[in-house]
Amino acid sequence: MIARRNPADRPAPRGLFPRLFLFAGLLGLILPGTASAQSEDAEYDDMGFYQSYSTSTPTDPSEVWLLAYGGRLYDTWWASLLVDPPESTHPSYPEKGRYRGADTWRCVECHGWDYKGKDGVYGGGRHATGIKGIAAMAGADPKKIARIIRDKTHGYTPEMITDDAASALALFVSKGQVDSKAIIDPLTRVVRGDRKRGRMVFQNLCAICHGFTGQAWITGEDDDLRTLAGIASDNPWRAVHKVLNGQTYADMPAMRAFDLQTALDVLSYAQTLPRD
Repeated sequence: MIARRNPADRPAPRGLFPRLFLFAGLLGLILPGTASAQSEDAEYDDMGFYQSYSTSTPTDPSEVWLLAYGGRLYDTWWASLLVDPPESTHPSYPEKGRYRGADTWRCVECHGWDYKGKDGVYGGGRHATGIKGIAAMAGADPKKIARIIRDKTHGYTPEMITDDAASALALFVSKGQVDSKAIIDPLTRVVRGDRKRGRMVFQNLCAICHGFTGQAWITGEDDDLRTLAGIASDNPWRAVHKVLNGQTYADMPAMRAFDLQTALDVLSYAQTLPRD
């Protein structure tokens, strides 16, 4: 079993549905005859629809579920495990790096959203560390990768990332990476997808939370309030990762359950939506 913090102690879930439940709970304080609804809504607000991702695991997890779970651990492992983030700076994080504290313990902070580290998008700019990516580990034995996660360089102890979680993270590194060069134009940052098909999927699935224009209920990392089109266009590598694997601390499904092309089609269409 994966040890996690009490769900009630985590930050409030982001997204459309938890906010609606919170609003309904407030109405229960004002309107008569809604006490029972208020109690039920409070329960949902504590757990959020995210409960299936962050407070339990399937009794018979599919490989695709494990890959997406590993992808969320690669993103922000403590958010996926509902544990406290580290307070120190990672011992292997370069002194020349810009960040300090918990962010330096995120796999993505050194290895990048395109998984290429210094040889990819993180070869320059504020995230540059000079550390190589994980692309070379694609196809490697997950057990070998799990041992690397525990070595002195990486230093992730079982108290930080449980053995089950480390196995899922290792599986993602081995089988969950995608080659960004084949799916994103490196110069224009345009995602190579079928926009017409992406429109169909977006309007029937993604619009439930993001709205038909991609301007609704967006709160990205560091309270980024850009529209979906802005986020997908400015950093399509991050967008691909999160669309495939889901967003930590958010009620967002993992489209890895479908296929890579569907995710690319959706993001290709999302890049055409209003950016203001």
